[in-house]
Amino acid sequence: MKNKIKHIVFVTVSTFLIISCSNILETDNPSAVTDEFYNSKSGQEKLLVDIYSKYRSVFNTGELQYYGTDLYMAITESPDERMFNGYDASFNSTAGIVGPYWANLYKIVQESNILLSRCSKETPGMTIEEFNSITAQGRVLRALAYYYLVETFGPVPFYSEEQKKVILKVERTPEVEIYKFMVTDLTEAAALLPWKISKPGQISKGAALQLLGKIYLTRAYKSFSESTDFENASKNLDMIIDNSEGNFKLLESYGEVYQQSKQNNSEVIWSIQYGLDRNFIGVGNPQQSSFGFNIVALESDLFDKIQKDYSSMNRFYWVNPKVHELFKNPDIDSRYDATFQREFYVNNTKSLNFGKLGIYFPRWNDVSGITNAAIRFYPFKKDGEYNWYPQSSALPVLKVGADRMPIIKKFKDTQINWEGPGSREDVIFRLSDTYLLSAEAYLGAGNITKALDRINVLRRRAAVTASVRNQMEVTAIDLNFILDERARELLGEHDRWFDLKRTGTLIERAKAYNIFVQKYNNLKLMHLVRPIPQDERNKVQGLDQNPNY
Repeated sequence: MKNKIKHIVFVTVSTFLIISCSNILETDNPSAVTDEFYNSKSGQEKLLVDIYSKYRSVFNTGELQYYGTDLYMAITESPDERMFNGYDASFNSTAGIVGPYWANLYKIVQESNILLSRCSKETPGMTIEEFNSITAQGRVLRALAYYYLVETFGPVPFYSEEQKKVILKVERTPEVEIYKFMVTDLTEAAALLPWKISKPGQISKGAALQLLGKIYLTRAYKSFSESTDFENASKNLDMIIDNSEGNFKLLESYGEVYQQSKQNNSEVIWSIQYGLDRNFIGVGNPQQSSFGFNIVALESDLFDKIQKDYSSMNRFYWVNPKVHELFKNPDIDSRYDATFQREFYVNNTKSLNFGKLGIYFPRWNDVSGITNAAIRFYPFKKDGEYNWYPQSSALPVLKVGADRMPIIKKFKDTQINWEGPGSREDVIFRLSDTYLLSAEAYLGAGNITKALDRINVLRRRAAVTASVRNQMEVTAIDLNFILDERARELLGEHDRWFDLKRTGTLIERAKAYNIFVQKYNNLKLMHLVRPIPQDERNKVQGLDQNPNY
């Protein structure tokens, strides 16, 4: 048998083959493929979809997206949760999260390099249009992997060509060089990609420009920034907003954005596909069960396991109760009720209260005490303390609470079995985020008027009725306001840790909001990068550790 391709950073290439037999990107799992297979058009197409599939794992690593920020917290104090959520003194390179994350991103890099090395205009059966599309998608997916590598770990080994031998010695390439490479690669890729894609889940021109704008914006805050970074960020982001040929546009109301029946809508720029096919869904999209509480376990006399009523809730992360207070005017801001499910009706047919309001959470600013005749009533605060933190001897930092809190309902999945793998798309880039990134870029460039315009478009859309749109508008903003607005608009979505790092606000905001960060009192500049995985350092020479880990 011919030699198998090997990945950099020392892992054998994945043996997943990919097929595309429906209207979304799908995966299969044969036993092995040979090196020669990737010289064919079929092999290159299958390899491309395998690269897409690996991003499921990237965005399912919520510990690196949500933990240790201002909006979310861990639910226990396990070793990894103390490290990534609380930044306690035990934080070290043997943490069980960073190794798989590093390895998966480098698999993406190496598979992208294989694709780009093998795919050519001379590949049998390859048209020029197909060549441009495949190689441009590969370049965007590789750039995204490098973005997460450098933002997570700092300088990292860098390769832009296929590595055919096991690597035993490496050098960490400065971030400035990797950023230059990403900008060039994405600029060229965006020029080759169409606005309109043929299948949900494919990278389009919009996705390439979104990532390019975000990379310019991220670099604008760094010591190696270029004077035009804020301007270039807004320029690329504005192309999506103003010149996408009608392919990307905001929906009429915020509540429509995450309606289950409106997946892959005009606001979605790029999303990872799942679906109901058991051969394709894998472990599923976990978002639908990530931010809630197990209603049935805690209220079994009132509730039964009916997925259409309540998404599976084996909660992974807490939403910090302080997040609710970021919605300054929840009575007129539709995003509050569109985000949180606050009413739960009894669905246990054996209960004498079947059909009645079983649980009611008032809006956070409702201090009327009105229960709406609910059987269980949980106000935001009780005796001046947050009432939605759980009581637990394992969490002595949490003194009070009911262990019941509003569920983030925007990811609700009614098509799956109870506790089954989530089937809904995972939206990675969407147009609301484009507006917010554009506003941040204009703010950084000193154009307050344009920044306000971008913000107010979203805020007017969020108004519960047309009559209060003027009340939703703002006349002054700063960086912290934009971060608050990102929380209101994008709660539960990806990249909060990276957003705070980009803007230089991670330490300040995590200390102000996250009670576990306050408890351990150990968050430092060193934590703006994660430790290099010890297993990887043991395999090669030259992979030095980040300072103080």
